[in-house]
Amino acid sequence: MKEKREFNFAQRWVVGLARENESPSRWKTQVLAWGLGSLLIIGVVGSTPWLWEYKLNRDITLAEKKVSSLGNIANQVKQLKSLKTKAEGQQQLLNLMKNNSRDPAPILEKLKNVLPVGSVVNTFSWQENTVNLSVNVPTPVDVARLWVSLRASGMFQGVDIQTVSLQDKVQTLNFALTLK
Repeated sequence: MKEKREFNFAQRWVVGLARENESPSRWKTQVLAWGLGSLLIIGVVGSTPWLWEYKLNRDITLAEKKVSSLGNIANQVKQLKSLKTKAEGQQQLLNLMKNNSRDPAPILEKLKNVLPVGSVVNTFSWQENTVNLSVNVPTPVDVARLWVSLRASGMFQGVDIQTVSLQDKVQTLNFALTLK
């Protein structure tokens, strides 16, 4: 028997179009996917310098915060060292006083290093923690130097001068100093 052929051209035409549209649409989808994927890869690779710069800036900020927090610790360490040296100096002075309870030579030696040039010690007496001292000082400038050096020596508590003459002549100063 003869096969019957369908003469509905419209239906065949629609089926043929559907077949043609299936393969190009798959091809178009793949091209579009590859295009978007490559754009994303190019975007990521292209933005790495900015991402790296952002990371470095963040790391620098964190490092600066750490350094600033260590600055406070450095100040505290510096204060601790200065206090430690003062304490050692006072301990040495105390040991000198204990070891040489009758010999004033070590204290006089320390005073000699503190006195300005041209100053003369007239009298010196030492009882327990008190040093009574009478010093001749040539000029008012030397009086100021003596006062500053006695305070800076760290040997005495509260170094005070009652009266000072501003005339350019030798002055006699009497001190009652308490050892630290």
